[in-house]
This record gives sequence, C-alpha cells and structure tokens, in this order.
Amino acid sequence: MKIKNILVYIFLFLLTAVVLDLANPLFDKPSRDGGFFLYAGGQILDGKIPYQDFWDSKGPAIFYINALGLFLGNGSRWGVWLVEFIYIFLTLFFLYRIILSKWGDVAALFGTAMAGVSLKLALGYGNYTEEYALLFNAIALYLFLFTKDNEKNFWKYIWIGVLFGLSFNFRANNIGGLFAILIAIFTFYTFKQSLIESIKIIGSILVGFIISILLWVMYFALLGMASEMIYASIVFNFSYSAAQERTWLDIFGGFGRYGLGWYGWFTLFAWIVFLVYFISHFAQRKTTIIDIFLLCWFPIEIVLSNLSGRNFTHYYISWVLAIAIYSAFLFAESWQFIFKTSARDALNDSLTVTITGIAIITLFIFYSSIWVRYIQTVQSDKKEYVDSISAYIEQNTQPEDLVLTWYPEMRINFLVNRTSPVKYLYYPLFLEGSLTNEIENGYISDLVSKQPTLILDCSREVDAIPSLDETTRQEQFSTPGVKRKMYIPPRIEEIYIFVAENYHIETTIDKCIIFRINQ
Repeated sequence: MKIKNILVYIFLFLLTAVVLDLANPLFDKPSRDGGFFLYAGGQILDGKIPYQDFWDSKGPAIFYINALGLFLGNGSRWGVWLVEFIYIFLTLFFLYRIILSKWGDVAALFGTAMAGVSLKLALGYGNYTEEYALLFNAIALYLFLFTKDNEKNFWKYIWIGVLFGLSFNFRANNIGGLFAILIAIFTFYTFKQSLIESIKIIGSILVGFIISILLWVMYFALLGMASEMIYASIVFNFSYSAAQERTWLDIFGGFGRYGLGWYGWFTLFAWIVFLVYFISHFAQRKTTIIDIFLLCWFPIEIVLSNLSGRNFTHYYISWVLAIAIYSAFLFAESWQFIFKTSARDALNDSLTVTITGIAIITLFIFYSSIWVRYIQTVQSDKKEYVDSISAYIEQNTQPEDLVLTWYPEMRINFLVNRTSPVKYLYYPLFLEGSLTNEIENGYISDLVSKQPTLILDCSREVDAIPSLDETTRQEQFSTPGVKRKMYIPPRIEEIYIFVAENYHIETTIDKCIIFRINQ
C-alpha cells in the first residue's frame, strides 16, 4: 500500500475521532434524542417491540442500530460509540473516494475535512437518525456519481434505491439525494429524447427503494405492528410538520444560530458558483447528468431539513455530504482559476503525501484538547459518565421498579436501566394538532395502571412543559413568556391530580424534583 493511502486512512481515522469527541461516553451523558434511542435499543434487547411497548415517530432502523451497538458493547454505550465510529469513518471514506475521482487528492482532503468539521458541529453528543443515514446516502452517491455510467446496468440503480430506502428507514426526510437523482435522470434523458430509458432507470431505483421499505413492513407484520410502524414513522410526521406554524424565512434556519453557520453559507456560496458554471455549460450544450444533480441537490436538502419548522442543529446533519462535494467543487474551480491548471493533475505523489501529512499534524494541533480527553479515557478506570440524578435513582430504586421522567429524559432511564411505565414517552411535548386522543388516553392509562415508583420532574430545566408540582407550576406560569410557549394538552389536569393524590416530593437535585409513590 502506498504511503499516501496510509496517510489518508490515518487522516480519516483522526477526523472521525474529532467528530465523535462529544459522544465520548466517559465525559458526557447522551443527548435527549440519542438517549431515547439508547433506551429503545435496550428495550429491544429485553424483548420489547417498537411502537407496541414504546413509541416514537422515527423509522425503526435507529432503534435496531442502537440494539446492535448495545449488544456489541454488552450493554455499554461504548458499543454504540463504536458503531457510530464505523459509520462516520466509512462515510468520510466514500466521500473522499467520490471527490478524488472527480477533482483529485487535495480537493478530496479539503472536501472531506469540511464534512468532518461541519459534522462535528451538527452531531454534538451524537447518536442521531441523520448520522447513520449518511453512510447509505454516501454509498448511493458513489454509485451514481462516479461509477461507470451504463444505462443497462439496472442493478446499480436498484442498489441506489435500496441504499436510499435504508436511509429512509432511519428518518423520512434523509433522502434529498434520491429526489435530486430522480430529477437529474428524468431531465437528462428526456432532453436526450430517451424518455423510455429514464423510466426504466427511475423504475429500477424505485424498485430498490420499495424493497428496503417492504422488508421492514414484512418484519413488523410478523410482529403484528406493521400499520403502527407505518403510521408512526411516515403518516404522523405529516401531521407533526403541519402543526408547526412557520414562515417561508424558516427555510434558512440551517444558516442561522441553530444551524451550521458559516459552513452552510460557504456551501451556499459554492452552490451559487456552481449555478454560474451550470449556466455556462448549458449555453455550450455540455450539461451532464451530474451537473443537473448538483444543481438540484443542495436546494432540496435545505427544504427537507426544514420541513418540521423547528430548528435543531442535528436536523442539518444531512447537509454534510453536500458540504463536502460543493466545497471540493469550489476548491477545484478556484485552483483552476488561480493556477490555470486542474487541481487533479497539478500535484505529484510526493507533494500529496506532504499535504496529507500537514493535514494530520493540523488535526493534532488544532484539536489538542480532544486528544487529551481520549488519553484520559484510555487511562480511566471508570468508563462511562453517570450524573448525580442517575446515581440517586439507581441507589434508591430496584431494577424492577418503574421510573417516569416527566420531561421525557429517556437517557436517564437508560443510564439507570429502569423501564418507563408509559408507551408514548414524549407526552406532553407533542405539538397542538399532532397530539391524538389515542396518545393522550394511552399515556394516562399507562400511568394510572402501571404506577411508577419514582417520577423525575425536570420540567424547569427547559420550561417546555408544566411541572407536576403545583408551587413550581405557579412559578413557571408567573414567569413572563413561559406559559405562552407551552402547549397544554386537554387532559393534563388529570395527571396533576393523580400525582398530587398518590405521590410526595422526596428530594430535589439540580432543578429536578423527584416524587416517590406514597406507601
């Protein structure tokens, strides 16, 4: 193996470690969403069934990938971290290969580095649905963009559909690349007056896509939960999106405070440069199918990531692939403009080795604190972070005791290995218009019939829901603006009464009130 290739692998390995810094189980607790997926994975290993025993509006793949990680780690978060590492490393590898085949080594290093540092920002504490989907999207793009184009190679297009189907089963709006590919194929072959060919190719992609979905449907049909899975992961998300009020300006959320900041703006600038490039090629009748794809891709990603109208940074993880490829394009075009030669042909292997080595050294210097944390992780006898609340619950309950987290912090249930009594874990965080009678009635029924030993009320940490304690609730409602941003479900008073009659406050830790059931 050439030393250049060895250095590239080292660079990708270190970049992956940088991306996953905050996901380190020793130093940080899981994110709220990531903690729920860990809880779901643990429940699956305990024999529970998604959508039947616990419910979330996500595709099933995220639950089972967490179950796999926990199985590999013997219940430890490090198993999930390892799965994340493999997924991200392979994503960066395929991105590097895509860019390398088009614009050369240095553009590949630049584009991949942009992907890594932007993913570090968007990923945070990790274990998100969009994160795992990146790998399947990257492989699909590799097959489409830079493998040999052969209209008769329908297996290639079937596999593209299968890969995007796998991505869809993590989260429905992870498939911006698929829409861009379908538009590019239809437009390109229609202009070539080969409409039949475009239909065949698009049909092959859709067959692969449907196969991926049908396999999950068949699996859940065997469990008797197919309709519930389809409703939760697909149908419910339309009502969730419709329930959120927003303006057309919300489409630019990915460029703002809770988005990707300058990485997004840089990519938008690169896309605008590409638009000029596309117009020039179109005028010269040199437009390729890849040109059409790149014209459509980033705008589609922007729209899909903002469908919910809610700005969470991890929603923009799906931009990472686009950031890499458009950044590499801009780098290559800038190189061509400045040096009057292509970036792909400008450097020999020796210079490429030098530049790759400099990139590795830069990672060591710029992210020195991260390497200190990893060294401390290896040296530490304690391998996972446990916060004070989790420690208290673990010490003051039995493994078979049920624990309810009122602000739905399922990461705590996971960390202490305590099951929640309710199926609809995110009540009352549903938006008005998305909360159904079945969800609210089911929550109250579970709470009353499976009374938890402890209730952890952390509502004051974010003031997104009312506290179960009347005094604390009055403090919330007297704080200007707090009550206005809450959606108060119709039957929530019944829960207040139930808790007041059956529970008492045992202690308070870090703004969180712990209720214990009365003897």
